[in-house]
This record gives sequence, C-alpha cells and structure tokens, in this order.
Amino acid sequence: MSMITMTDIATKAGVSRSAVSLVLNGRHNDNIRIPDETRQRILEVAAELGYRTNQLARAVASGKSRMIGYLVTEPHYEPYWNTIIGALAEAEELGFTLKVLSVTHETLAERIRQCVELRLGGLIVRVNSDKRLIFEEANRAQIPVVSVDEGIEQPFGTNVVADDAPGCHAAIQHLVQLGHTRIGFISSGFSLFGGPDIGSNREELFRLEMMRRGLAVPEGYVSREIMAVFGAHADAEENIQSVVEATQSLLEHPQGRPTAIFCWRDETAMCVIRVCRQRGLRVPDDISVVGFSDLGTARFFDPPLSTVKSPWDELGRTAMRQIAQRLGEEFSNHSSIHRVATGFIARGSTSPAPF
Repeated sequence: MSMITMTDIATKAGVSRSAVSLVLNGRHNDNIRIPDETRQRILEVAAELGYRTNQLARAVASGKSRMIGYLVTEPHYEPYWNTIIGALAEAEELGFTLKVLSVTHETLAERIRQCVELRLGGLIVRVNSDKRLIFEEANRAQIPVVSVDEGIEQPFGTNVVADDAPGCHAAIQHLVQLGHTRIGFISSGFSLFGGPDIGSNREELFRLEMMRRGLAVPEGYVSREIMAVFGAHADAEENIQSVVEATQSLLEHPQGRPTAIFCWRDETAMCVIRVCRQRGLRVPDDISVVGFSDLGTARFFDPPLSTVKSPWDELGRTAMRQIAQRLGEEFSNHSSIHRVATGFIARGSTSPAPF
C-alpha cells in the first residue's frame, strides 16, 4: 500500500494542499482563514485514508493534545530526575504522555522547534539557561508553559517553585534548640544571567531567620563557593576547591569559628564535613553541619546528613497538574506562582553546641 500524502487528502477533500498542510500541522496563517467545516472535512478525509499523522492532527484541531513536553537541563542530575519521576507518575494518573527532551544552551532553539512542530499540548521547563526564547515561541504557538525552579519565579506562564522558607526556618530552629548561636552559612556565589540564584535566595532566608532570633551574623560568617560547574557535574574539582576555601575561611574566622555551618546544598555540606575532618574536627561533636536538598546519599553519609528536604517529586506532580488545568482553560501567558513547601530532617551531622 502506497503512502498517503497531503496531496491525496487535498484531492479527495476538494481543497488546496496548503489548506491541508495548515490543518494537519497546526500552523497559522493570518492571510488564510479555513472555515471549521473545511477543517473538519480535511480531518475526516485524512482519517479515512489512514494518513499517519491523523491522531496528531485531531489533537491539534480539538485542542486536546495528551502529549506534554518536559525540557530539562542535566536530566541525570538527581534533583532534576526526581522531579521528572514525579511528573511522569502524575501524567500517567491523568492520562497524559510525557516526552522528556534534554536541553543544552546549544540545542535549546532546536528543541523548541521540535516541540512546536510536534504541537505538544504543553511544556514543563527546567532549563539552566535564559528561558526567554522558550516563552516567546510558546506564546506564538499558544502552548501553555509551566516552569519548575527552586525558588526562582519566571515572568511567563505558571511557576511551580520550592518554598525554601519553611525548611530554612526548621533548620535554624533545630540548631538554636541545640544551643548553637554562632552559625555560619556557605552560599553558592553563582548567578544565573545576572539575576538571583538559588543559593543567594537561601542565604537571604538564613539571614532573616538569624535576625528574627536576635542572632548576629558577623562579617565573614557567610562564605561563598564560586561555582565553575552546576548540575550533574557539580563535583568538578574547581567546585570542590571552592568549597574547601569557603570552609577554611569560616574555620579560620578571626572572631572564632562557628559551632555550626548551614550549607545551601547537600554536596557542599558533604565537602564541608570532609574539610572539617582534615582539620581534626569531629562532626558533630566539635561542629555541626546542615545541608539542603536531601539527596539519596545524605542518609548514608558518615555521619548521616541533617538537611532541608526539597519536595522534588511533588514539584513534578504539581507541574503536571498545572499543565492539565491550563489545557482546560483559554490560553493565557500571564504569570502565576504555586509554592511547594520544603521540610527538614535531623540526622547525625548535628548535635548540641560544644561551647
């Protein structure tokens, strides 16, 4: 059996091939208006002839596409992968298909083109690069977008973000209850496109929690690692050395080292523990350490890491639910935000202050 072409459909439907192409590919042309009855006739003929993209064309025409794109940088990075798993689980429950597309700065434009050509019903975006191109193309194609980021709100579409405040509050409260008043913080020193990053947001929350309790943060009690690489390769030697230097600056502080160090991520906290041991300090007897994320290795570390628990799975599930809701509404690019609370888990890396 020969392959059915758009020309075959045009001939049988009594319309131009360009009209068939516009309908089946979901394209728009301001100079050509295709009546609803013509559009329906094209779809019926395509179905009758067994045109291979008929299901996609029907989804586009009805506005009920069940395939959702998930654009993600570093999909094998544990926090990002766990968010994908949550979105996949929710998609299955809601009857959607999730298409995960790995994105780099170099491939971003091509991936967006693929999403538009596939006429995906919506996009979930977790990309460590400038998202303006995504937003512009999605707006042009009227594809709803949900951005998933850790505490960073985007100016387009629905934002699903981790609310770091509850976890930070619980972490500081835990340390204060253990008698710690001299608490240092290691932030990221990493800025995304000149704007705020996750680490600086968490640093701000740390300062706020300390101020609320009337606890001083002496100059130099906030140290910053200067990140060279972010994501799955965040354990690169440049980053490790940066954490070593940030830790040493706290341990050698002229007013005395802190009795506890709160870190903006688990990887940093694990490196801090190693540096402390190399300096002859026992964790947690001599100094307590708290992380942020609750990576899979945190509970198996030595000692098991006390850490703020980020809601990776629920971020993905919430993003998928928001996409499903947006598909049932008239398209809008207005910005809205949905926050998912963090928690805290106390483990073996924290204990009462030694002095």
